[in-house]
Amino acid sequence: QVKLESGKKSAALHADEDLERIFADLDRNASGDIDRDELQAGLTQLGLPNGDDYVSDIFDQYDLDRSGSITRIEFLDYVKKKEAEMWKAFREIDVDASGAVTGDEIVAAMGKLGIDATDSDARKMVQLLDTNRDGVITYDEFKKYTTLLPAAQLKSNSAYCWMGSSVDRVVTNPKDPFLQLGIGAAAGAASRWLTAPLERIRIMMMSTQGITPVSAASSVFKEEGVAGFFRGSTPKLIKIIPGSAIQFSVFQGVKDFFQSRSATGEISPVETLMAGATSGLVSCVTVYPMNAISGQMSVKGGLKGSIFSVARQIYTKFGVGGFYKGLPGELFGDVWGMMWGFGLYDLCNKAYTKVVGRKPKSAEKGIVGGISACLCITTTMPLMLATTRMQAQGLPGYPVLYKNILDCLVKTAKAEGPAALWRGLVPAYAKVFPMIFISYFVYETLANTTGAGGIKKYTSTEKAASTKEE
Repeated sequence: QVKLESGKKSAALHADEDLERIFADLDRNASGDIDRDELQAGLTQLGLPNGDDYVSDIFDQYDLDRSGSITRIEFLDYVKKKEAEMWKAFREIDVDASGAVTGDEIVAAMGKLGIDATDSDARKMVQLLDTNRDGVITYDEFKKYTTLLPAAQLKSNSAYCWMGSSVDRVVTNPKDPFLQLGIGAAAGAASRWLTAPLERIRIMMMSTQGITPVSAASSVFKEEGVAGFFRGSTPKLIKIIPGSAIQFSVFQGVKDFFQSRSATGEISPVETLMAGATSGLVSCVTVYPMNAISGQMSVKGGLKGSIFSVARQIYTKFGVGGFYKGLPGELFGDVWGMMWGFGLYDLCNKAYTKVVGRKPKSAEKGIVGGISACLCITTTMPLMLATTRMQAQGLPGYPVLYKNILDCLVKTAKAEGPAALWRGLVPAYAKVFPMIFISYFVYETLANTTGAGGIKKYTSTEKAASTKEE
């Protein structure tokens, strides 16, 4: 028993000495604190992103007193809490449990993780962390690298991060695209379900002249009860779950495409707008039939029954074209809306970081997203109104009045005045702000928690020279 306790104390002392040495390596001026410049230097040496967004994430998890530097105590306390995760990540690569990782083990371990690593890749990975140049990576050498990973990346993606830091190509978890889709779907489902009553009122106001938010709500409650506020929400959810998943995934994918070809690791505002427009185009074309079903169920006096029953009614009355009524307006509106929605969201987040000095939190990103969405919906409201009326015409009580989207806009403006093109704007604001807030809040929270996107989502001001060497 005495020998066992003695061994534990010796191991703990050795671990503390390792951490002290890692801290000293990062604290280059031996001041007792690691400042931002010292952290960036350490990140660059290890091939990790060293842009403001990555540095801010590292400071968030270490700098508990928000002093602007990482003290020795803060560093040691945090790493000790994460020691088990670091050891687990190392053991996944140390196939023979020898305590030293060789190039062959790296190739085998990465293969099990779904990445085809070559011998050259393995040599670069060893070279990046091998401080004593003995040709293998010990746990202490690996630990220095993982101390500078954001917590979510340490837990889910440490091996992929190591390889991505070492080779001249993007390396991510093969499951990441599916994870991104799942997170986008969850964000969309949560936001749409919680705001479904506001959407029902908005559609009634846009499809019927002379109706107010109060009268619309009163009519729904009297005729259908509480459940009436959610009528049409099921097809909306069936549409929005894949739609939101596609929007977030395509937007991130196009941004990654541009970022991988950028010399600075940054993408331009124009490229951000292009990514947003592409996400709107792909998602709209993919899920529009469900939107058409929802629209024709939600208008006052609209079609009733299950989704399948309503779909049969639409097909019987209008044929296949009934599922695409109003598509041009919706398509243009989605492309325009997603272009500026995602574009303004990214630009506003960057502006927030410059002004406040840190990245916005998930809730703050939700607020930024909600404000951006309200600005966008102001410009797209006429198209949304025309789309709703195009979907409704031909249903009982809704005569066919318009030839196309443009004809609908012109006739509405002449008959009801230009202001009528923005009818339903107030309930749209009331619906869109919380909807987008919830969507971005849920998306950012889940993405940060799961490590979605890996380290490729971060920017770098320069690339570590060691990663370029053979």
